[in-house]
Amino acid sequence: MKKIIVLLLIIFTLFAAYSSKPDDKTCIIEAVKSVWGPLTPTTERPVYYEQFMDLTSKLVEIDDWIFLKRIKYKFTSEKKTVAFGAFKKVFTFNRTSKK
Repeated sequence: MKKIIVLLLIIFTLFAAYSSKPDDKTCIIEAVKSVWGPLTPTTERPVYYEQFMDLTSKLVEIDDWIFLKRIKYKFTSEKKTVAFGAFKKVFTFNRTSKK
């Protein structure tokens, strides 16, 4: 009986993860904020916000896996993972400066 309950809990969690992945726009915005930190223009002060996002969003690559999304940012010569997206949230690493 315990095995069935654990199996049902795992299946429910995987279904919730699959059905609640964040959209690509949210992933791109959070990845850019993670890499650029306080240098990112915000929508509250939208000075050059659209131009900044147009340029930097080309450097973001999103790998859409079954249950989550891996977000990579292209630095000068390599791509590094900067965040993961699952459960309608983007979990970023502490990267606050462009390398």
